[in-house]
Amino acid sequence: MIAFFAATSMLATSSPASWGEDALAMLRREYFIEASGLYAERPDRRSPAFNWGVGVMLSALNAAARHNPKHKAALRAYADASRVYWQQGGYDVLPTTQPLDRYYDDNAWMALALVETYEVLGDKKYLDWAQGALDFALAGASQEGGIFWRERDRASRNTCSTAPTAAACLAVSRHTRDPKLREPAQRLVDWTRRTLEDPADGLYWDHVDRDGKIEKTKWSYNSALMIAAMRGLGMPEARRTLTASKARWLKSGRLDDEGRFAHLLLETWVEAEGARPEFVEVLRGLQIAKSARGFVPPHWGKAKLPDNPEILDQAAFARACFVLAGAKAK
Repeated sequence: MIAFFAATSMLATSSPASWGEDALAMLRREYFIEASGLYAERPDRRSPAFNWGVGVMLSALNAAARHNPKHKAALRAYADASRVYWQQGGYDVLPTTQPLDRYYDDNAWMALALVETYEVLGDKKYLDWAQGALDFALAGASQEGGIFWRERDRASRNTCSTAPTAAACLAVSRHTRDPKLREPAQRLVDWTRRTLEDPADGLYWDHVDRDGKIEKTKWSYNSALMIAAMRGLGMPEARRTLTASKARWLKSGRLDDEGRFAHLLLETWVEAEGARPEFVEVLRGLQIAKSARGFVPPHWGKAKLPDNPEILDQAAFARACFVLAGAKAK
């Protein structure tokens, strides 16, 4: 009983920064592959993570290094090591995939992460790499509007590929000062609003297939990236989506979606509203629920703990902690 109260007291006085440091140490211990400098997909799977996980892990290291410069060396090492995924003009799903299996959304996430790596480290090669990833993502544009999800089959145009590509256009253009990138960003946002926005609440559906059928699942990151892109374009419609997203996913102190999606929505809220206490409570609940090995629940709205989790949700928690640690109350 004494140990329980001691642990609870320590948690009450700890902070998102300390939770992020713990999460980063766990990721290094459980997922890092010393021989290649990459991170694994799962603790018991010593092959490299899929590229989506690479983008999230890179973003976690970006946020850590932005908060504490001691992480810059690890950030540079991983950004350089992950270049092995670059295959013939785009980031591939794995570094050894044959034939090529590239996803347009993976490349949009990498573009966003690499822009931030450039901001943190000041090395222009990362901005050049971001531009290359963005070029690949834009090459997935359909003549009918939107960005396809996957190069190999082009079976659907998705919010998860279109919205982050729009956001990446704006992120790259901030540093290249290329005003022409605002045009595709606006075009992509306009198409997504026309095609995949639920008019009832301003949140976003998943995708439209080649037959025009809309898959109406709502993942939190789709609305998050549309909020980010609309805010970057100065569109007042972003406020409606932001308000609706809190009503939909913030429930009883929890963010009710999987971490791989939820961290992006939490970050969007923090950027718009600062480090509000309810956002800290979302992460505190996950910190409390950690397993003995340091894993957080993959689903941020549920307390179920995994034995062998994917890196995506664990790196997402680390990212969220450092983002919140660097934010100020508004």
